[in-house]
Amino acid sequence: MKYMIYDVYHTDEKAKALLTSSYELFKQLKLEVLPTPQPFKYYGGYWARMSEPDELIYAMGYNLAFADSQEAILVFLEEDAYANAVYAKTRIEGDVQVMQNLQTHLAPLGLKYDSKVQMAYLPDLLNSLDFFHLITRRFSAFSSVILKGGYQGHLPKTTNHRIYEAIQLECIDTPLAHQYYTHLLSINPTSALYNGAKLFFDMADLGVDFVLSYSLSQFYMLDSKRKQMCKAYNRDDIVLPILFLPQVLLLAFGVLEHHQLGFVYHENKIRIF
Repeated sequence: MKYMIYDVYHTDEKAKALLTSSYELFKQLKLEVLPTPQPFKYYGGYWARMSEPDELIYAMGYNLAFADSQEAILVFLEEDAYANAVYAKTRIEGDVQVMQNLQTHLAPLGLKYDSKVQMAYLPDLLNSLDFFHLITRRFSAFSSVILKGGYQGHLPKTTNHRIYEAIQLECIDTPLAHQYYTHLLSINPTSALYNGAKLFFDMADLGVDFVLSYSLSQFYMLDSKRKQMCKAYNRDDIVLPILFLPQVLLLAFGVLEHHQLGFVYHENKIRIF
């Protein structure tokens, strides 16, 4: 099986922690990742399907068709991008006119969209693999809460309990995990920062050791905007790391080097491990 990673944000500093740890995780799992000879197209974000749905469909249609032309599965590392991909794929394959328009758009590029194109969401992919022989460390002394993205209600239900049970990580199930305010940063930053801070401290009050973010935008808010959030909420900062799933699994595999883990790209330094 061959994979291509949707890495459109490789030049974005806030994404380097996710990308670095994900590539290292694929290496540890000995999964074949094909290089991307030409960049994937990005047209996304929370507002994409409402403001420019056609551009989103063309961009994601191109990405899926290109990966398919390389006989690879396109892997989405985080929920924000995956949600847009699910939306685009559903629209393309559910509307004949949308499919025809996309094919017309792709033809000059030497590509064709096939409904058999394969894509995967990283947590789902990991849940299907047998990697338990690589686990050398357990998280029985830790607890976490999984923080979802902005469109989780529109996604197929993801069940990853097998992963957390294997590393003995307690993941607290709470409605807090479904709150999302990052999309407000561009239109009402005061509200975004205040409510983001309230979410952050409410999760901290659960007594968790770290937050496991499935969303790059949530990571951006809670890690990169931490100082602004605390100021907006009139609270002193506290040590509560925001981690991605690949980082947690690498730790479970015994990887401790901060560059491999992507910890060097966090605004708030990771010390609890």
